Formats: sequence, structure tokens, C-alpha cells
Amino acid sequence: MLKGRHWRSGFLLSILLIVSGCGFHLKGYQQATPNLNGLFVEDAENRQSLAGVLQRDLRASGALLAASAAEAKYRLSLTEIFKYRVLSVDENGKALEYELRLKSDFSVVDREGNTALPEQHLELVRELTYSGTDELGRRNEAKLVRGDMRTDMADQIVRRLQAQLD
Repeated sequence: MLKGRHWRSGFLLSILLIVSGCGFHLKGYQQATPNLNGLFVEDAENRQSLAGVLQRDLRASGALLAASAAEAKYRLSLTEIFKYRVLSVDENGKALEYELRLKSDFSVVDREGNTALPEQHLELVRELTYSGTDELGRRNEAKLVRGDMRTDMADQIVRRLQAQLD
């Protein structure tokens, strides 16, 4: 009995050392840099939109966002466009594969209206594959993928803002 505990403890300790030695760590949230304080994200009222997700992520990372455009040091405006494209169909004409694209253009102006960050373009592409029989599952999966794409896009925008804003 006691021998089994030592073996188990030794095994867990060796797994812990292997995992920590390879550099693995949980993703977690990035810490916002101070240059993002005073930023106002336009059209962020809809929490499901890219602007809403971006605002939520900025707050979660510790950025002190402005409550209104009038109080803001910088104003971020962005667009969000989703497009679907059928990649393949079955013998009955039902779509089996889709391509989902998320395009976003964003720019930042300071409180005087001067360009602080010129317009930039980002685009993400995902492919979705279906069996052709589960319509409800297809819709739910597409909704989840759209949410993941917004989160990935918001992360990319935050990284660009941190790197390029003064």
C-alpha cells in the first residue's frame, strides 16, 4: 500500500517536471499595457459583436477604458463583416463544406481627431464540414465558430493596439 503511494507520487512528480520543463503554461489573459488606458471602443453596446468582445477583453486584461467618446484619449472604430461560401455539395445539392470569413477594418483617432493608428485590415478564415443530416448541429457549430473567430480577431486587434499606440 505504502509502496503504491510512493510510485504514484513519483509518477505525478515526473509528469509535473516534464510539463514544466517543456515550457507549457495556461494561456490566461494578457496584461494590458498602460497605452490602452483611456481608449473608447465605438459601437460596443452589443456584447456579441466584435466591438463588444474587444471591449470585454480589454477590461478583463486591466485596461481602464473611457466611459464615453467625450472622455476618451483615443477612439477605436471598427467594422465586422462575416461572409459564408459553400465549398462542396452532395449529390442532392446540400452543402457539406462552408468557408466562413471574418473581415475587420479598424482605426484609432485621438481626442483632437488626428489619426493615432491608420486603418488596418484583418481577415480570418475557417472551414466547416458537415454530414448533411444534422441541420441544428450545423447552425450551433457555425454560431460557436463565429464566436471563436470574434475572440481571435479581438486578440489580434489588442496586440496591434498595444504595439502601435503611443
